[in-house]
Amino acid sequence: MCPVLLSNIAPSEQGLSRAAMPFGLMRRELACEGYPIELRCPGSDVIMIETANYGRTDDKICDADPFQMENVQCYQPDAFKIMSHRCNNRTQCVVVAGADVFPDPCPGTYKYLEIQYECVPYIFVCPGTLMRVLEPSSVREAEHQSGAWCKDPLQAGDRLYVMPWTPYRTDMLYEYASWDDYIQNRVTTTYKLPSRVDGTGFVVYDGAVFYNKERTRNIVKYDLRTRIKSGEAIIATANYHDTSPYRWGGKSDIDLAVDEHGLWVIYATEANSGRLVVSQVNPYTLRFEGTWQTSFEKRMASDAFVACGILYAVRSVYQDDDSEVGGDLILYAYDTRRNHEEPVRIPFPNPYQHISSISYNPRDNQLYVWNNYIVLRYPLEFSPPQPTTDPLSTPLLSTTPPSALSTTVSMGFSPTSVPSVTFHPVGAINRAPAGRPITATVPVTVRPPRRPQGPRTPMCEGRVTRGVQWPPTHRGERVERPCPKGSLGIASYQCMADDVVWNPRGPDLSNCTSPWVNQVAQKIKSGENAAHIAAVLVNHTRGRVYAGDVTSSVRLMEQLLDILDSQLQALRPGNNEPATRNYNKLQKRERTCRAFIQVIMQHTITVDNLLRLEALESWQDMNVTEQSHTATMLLDVMEKGAFLLANNLYGGHFSDRAPNVDLEVYVLNTEMELKDLSFPNSYDSDSTIHVSASTIKQYSRNGQVKVVFTLYKNLGSFLSTQNATLKTDGEQKSGAHSLAVNSHIISASMNKESSRVFLTKPVEFTLRHLQLENHFNPNCSFWNYSERSMTGQWSSHGCRRLHSNNTHTTCACSHLTNFAVLMNHQQPAVSLTHSHTHGLILFVITWVGMVISLVCLALCISTFCCLRGLQSDRTTIHKNLCLTLFISQLLFLIGMDKTHYTVVCPVLAGLLHFFLLSVFCWLCMETVQLYVLMVEVFESETSRRKYYYLSAYGFPTLVVAISTAIDYRSYGGPKACWLRVDNYFIWTFIGPASLVILVRLIFLFIYNIFTIYLTYLHLCISITLLLLVSLTWIFGLLFMNDNSVVMAYLFTSFNALHGMLIFLLHCALQKKVQKEYGKCLRQSSCCGHASSTGSLKSSAHRGNNRYYGGSQSRHSRIRRVWNDTVRRQTESSFMAAEINNTPTLTRGTMGNHLLANPMLQTRSGSSPYNTLLAETFNPPSPAVFNATGQCVSSINSCICSESITYQCHIH
Repeated sequence: MCPVLLSNIAPSEQGLSRAAMPFGLMRRELACEGYPIELRCPGSDVIMIETANYGRTDDKICDADPFQMENVQCYQPDAFKIMSHRCNNRTQCVVVAGADVFPDPCPGTYKYLEIQYECVPYIFVCPGTLMRVLEPSSVREAEHQSGAWCKDPLQAGDRLYVMPWTPYRTDMLYEYASWDDYIQNRVTTTYKLPSRVDGTGFVVYDGAVFYNKERTRNIVKYDLRTRIKSGEAIIATANYHDTSPYRWGGKSDIDLAVDEHGLWVIYATEANSGRLVVSQVNPYTLRFEGTWQTSFEKRMASDAFVACGILYAVRSVYQDDDSEVGGDLILYAYDTRRNHEEPVRIPFPNPYQHISSISYNPRDNQLYVWNNYIVLRYPLEFSPPQPTTDPLSTPLLSTTPPSALSTTVSMGFSPTSVPSVTFHPVGAINRAPAGRPITATVPVTVRPPRRPQGPRTPMCEGRVTRGVQWPPTHRGERVERPCPKGSLGIASYQCMADDVVWNPRGPDLSNCTSPWVNQVAQKIKSGENAAHIAAVLVNHTRGRVYAGDVTSSVRLMEQLLDILDSQLQALRPGNNEPATRNYNKLQKRERTCRAFIQVIMQHTITVDNLLRLEALESWQDMNVTEQSHTATMLLDVMEKGAFLLANNLYGGHFSDRAPNVDLEVYVLNTEMELKDLSFPNSYDSDSTIHVSASTIKQYSRNGQVKVVFTLYKNLGSFLSTQNATLKTDGEQKSGAHSLAVNSHIISASMNKESSRVFLTKPVEFTLRHLQLENHFNPNCSFWNYSERSMTGQWSSHGCRRLHSNNTHTTCACSHLTNFAVLMNHQQPAVSLTHSHTHGLILFVITWVGMVISLVCLALCISTFCCLRGLQSDRTTIHKNLCLTLFISQLLFLIGMDKTHYTVVCPVLAGLLHFFLLSVFCWLCMETVQLYVLMVEVFESETSRRKYYYLSAYGFPTLVVAISTAIDYRSYGGPKACWLRVDNYFIWTFIGPASLVILVRLIFLFIYNIFTIYLTYLHLCISITLLLLVSLTWIFGLLFMNDNSVVMAYLFTSFNALHGMLIFLLHCALQKKVQKEYGKCLRQSSCCGHASSTGSLKSSAHRGNNRYYGGSQSRHSRIRRVWNDTVRRQTESSFMAAEINNTPTLTRGTMGNHLLANPMLQTRSGSSPYNTLLAETFNPPSPAVFNATGQCVSSINSCICSESITYQCHIH
């Protein structure tokens, strides 16, 4: 393969030199007679046909009638020449295998077309320095005075693109198959652009049209193959919309051009005083790779173009301006490779004196000009190129003066050039080097035509959605803003004209990508290890992804597959090579195959990451067309990777399973006995597919067949049901019903020809319905898509329903592809008012319940903290229980819906995780404390609070720390700032909480069995409180996931109930708390002051009392027995005792019993009974319980303290 030599004058089809740089990637495609064959190459690579055969040389390909398959010596000798002429040097090519293209070599034989081709880089070589513009040719009169026309330099055909220009109404692009069709006005395709066009500066490059969107600084990329707007970027400082147009006007402020080096933008800026500025743009990412400012005023130029990296400005005479006769010439040139101006005076023929556009085509080295209703084509004459100026051999550095735009890059075009650093003055890039803003991005609002002045137009209110601040916008308008922080690109949001509300689908973030996308693409270009790049892609997609990241990830996966496949093809042993060389190739091929398997496994994980619940929000940020396109590419990439693996698989089976995608690959020998295949076969699944052995043999090729099964979850909703062709089964379609994909997608393919050949025995599959309510009339369908355009539609052709019930549908299809069940969906009629009321009800009931609970918990915390007479280990536990519950509910109330904050949301989720676990730990500490009091005979001289604090806060800290170390990205989700549920991370809360609850129940069980005098009051309180807290947060988390009214009511009710219950059981109904509150009311002093005389006495001993905390006195045993027996019984029945206003007799009886025990004698010799009652039992204060009468003093009946007055009766 040799490069073409260039002459000084480059005519139409000879001005291109393609460097001999084969990529080493051999591809094979086959099509049966009557079917199209589609050849395509990624990016700007072009097709190079290696072999072509039209006829039949094998009786096992393209099955037909046996008589039509007998002749296997059928061969068309001119097939290679025909295909080379049609497809070479093109990025894509579609040919129908049949007599319309190929002469029939053997009538009566059913033939097929088999192609082998390579995708090679298309590199233009600069023809030299421009010397002369020749006289125009290809003259044709147009219907419009102004316009533009061009050819795609990366397409070898004669296809033309024409855009007549009309102010404020230009939004159509016309495609003509050839110049003859244009002469005859036979339009091949008409494209309706997504927005109107300013000026005539459009270009077509690699199957996409680039133009300046009307009234904006935006460059739009519109893919002509998919008819999808695939990119948009802002030139932040450019003058636009008739601010700095060319001389002819026409709002041609921003002009686009192409040359041998790629895509360029020509414009002017205020910072450069309206003079010409030229920038080089990556046509695939729309990233600016270099910017140069010139000294030539843009308004002085009639037009400009770029050739070989040199900007040429043309100045011409217009028919209404005779002052510059003879002034038609190219008078300015700026060499971007050397960063300096060049003096030129090249005459420019101008026979019609109204030039509105000039476009240079590097393929044929001609200028395409629109001049006053006439379209012209100007051949150019170049001088021989200088060796030092060849961009393919010399690294070039382009710089910008300090006053220029902030884009300074290395513009090397060889592999040896210095690595470049690119700043982006485009889109909304929220991160810049050294923390300074790159450029001031002016928000853009797309407005419909102005209406007559009248009443004020309703507006959509400003809001923050998906991390972007959207300003108030008039109805029917679309506002554009920089993408969320941390991403690159432009986001848009539509204010609906009918309801004057923001688009219910949310903003369109299709063009928002993370910085890592460019980094991974650079790794692929630099030739790094593919397995390593695949692992990097997996790590990036585990985190937060934007809508543009999803599409970019799929494209990067496809590029990785192409690289690995080319490496494996190059390592195939050759027939004429030495045995040693072939052996080395086999060893290296085996290592490459192992790396290939790792890449496939990493791809499966990447696809799983893109289909996880957290990433689905990014899918929804795309528009419907982009969703369908990306989902189709994902299906195609997975199938392509699986078959590439099958071609290099040594074993007969490979499987890889992830939560959202399941892949199995079989390589079967059809000469042996085969069994039916079922998928999945390694586990029980409610979605299955069954392929018979006869069907497998039908696809046999050379005694072998490759089978690929795939199951996708969460993908069906992104494959559009528009234009679906389904069977109605006698049920009438209604406008009120919409189609929905109501199952997972299950795929089966054999030898990558499954959808083209009908099966002798249909394949059967069963799929589970994802939604059971409001769905009916299931249709067995498959996704019928084009591999060239990656667009498709659902169809039921060849499929029929065998059985269906409320949960599953079983189908049979006569071909293999991607299957799903489509069902009619009847959306319940919910008005906007009802929806608003529904949301208001959820908001109100949630806040009411939470506020009630927070108030009760705040009262508890105040009580336990301020009343010093309550300080004890048990009170410490209750105080911390209320505190952690209070913080948990506050975090839940304030932060659960803050999902749009990328940093705050995970932090809130981690804090909620910690405090909820602490709640359960303090509940457990309460039971542990009761157990310790039961088993201890003599109490410890020190408090156990530090152990309780260490356990109740240390255990949650340990759990959260380990969880964060394992997967910190699982904190925060798309619905709530909580833990992820799709990857089992929620078990970091459920597991520890269940363990704590189990420990609490065990201690309660032991306490219940071994405590003789226990009343069931504490047991009931503990169990009730445990159930209430557990149920409350179960309902709360379910409410955040489902957002249902039922869960909201349950959560609110239980939340308010457990808050009030804690206040009642631990504060309001506790006798000691009542007494302390009585002292507060009586003395107007609660915290930190002494009480009455009686209080002083009891306070002196309270510091040593077990119940009230502190160190223990010498009478620890007496107090312990009193509190664990007599006191506990009296407290459990204190209501009845107080109603009768009579102290229980057991006190006196127990006192007599204790007097007889020698162990209870005090060292001071005072009465132990006196000590027992006076020092440990604090009777009711007079302010609360004031009994009248006299006190009968008897050591066997009752003791009256001199500082306390109440009546004792002996019965």
